[in-house]
Amino acid sequence: MIDILIYVGALGTVLLVLFSFYLLVGARDTALDRLQTTETGVGVTTSIRKDDPENKILKMLKPFQDKIANDDEETSSKRANLMQTAGFYNPSAQTVFYASRLTLSIILASATAAFLVVGPFTPDAAKSIAFVTVAAAIGYFFPLLYIISRIQERKLKFSEGLPDAMDMLLICLESGLSFPAAMKNVARELRDVHPVVSEQFEIATLEFQAGRKRSEALKNLAIRVDLPEVTSITTMIIQSDQLGTSLTRALKAAADDMRRDRMLKAEEKANALPAKMSVPLVLFIFPTLFCIIMVPVIVKIMRVL
Repeated sequence: MIDILIYVGALGTVLLVLFSFYLLVGARDTALDRLQTTETGVGVTTSIRKDDPENKILKMLKPFQDKIANDDEETSSKRANLMQTAGFYNPSAQTVFYASRLTLSIILASATAAFLVVGPFTPDAAKSIAFVTVAAAIGYFFPLLYIISRIQERKLKFSEGLPDAMDMLLICLESGLSFPAAMKNVARELRDVHPVVSEQFEIATLEFQAGRKRSEALKNLAIRVDLPEVTSITTMIIQSDQLGTSLTRALKAAADDMRRDRMLKAEEKANALPAKMSVPLVLFIFPTLFCIIMVPVIVKIMRVL
């Protein structure tokens, strides 16, 4: 009976964790879908129905919302920027994130304590407290590690697709399109190849259509992406717009610099390859070659002796 209860509790824990991350991941797609619906004119922004299960879950998380709302403006802004950089734009993403940290910490600590009580071995009190504390810490920091890894992954994907986006943006501007129209065209063309770049450009385009200034939309783009090259490019575009200089010339210079930096990074990785290959050479290849060469000699010597 106790084994059945343990299995049921473990299954419930896994399902609860998966459902929490489903809410966290699903928050981004819902917000973007509403923005795209408003942009295309298919309909107005849809509201969440009162009988929606996700809405009920968010009502249960109201204490976390109150805690987040009582924070100071700087902390709230940093938290919102962190979630936006990770790709979560729904306001409830912060609530789900902090609720998942606390819930996962409690669940893992409780499951560890239950396993220590009914498990095959019973450590002393100090080790039991240490195990429960480590489990609680893992549950508390795991969502944060997930967010950090997601941010790094999105930054890498954006940096990989940015040179292609800059080239397409330059071609669109040289063909006579305005800057917002060029960004919208680039976002549409790169939707399948570089979805992260397309997503960020599409959000900037929606901000243009909503009436924001070009400088504000580009600054928001740099804050969401949080990459030095994006910050420099957006600053250059803003300065070019304010000073009245040629935007295509500035973007061409930025694209040349990006291609040069990309080539330098590739050369740096190629130059570091011999040093990295020395470890597997010493540990795996040289012993294998030594065995292949010396084993027949040793066998012949043993036969002679």
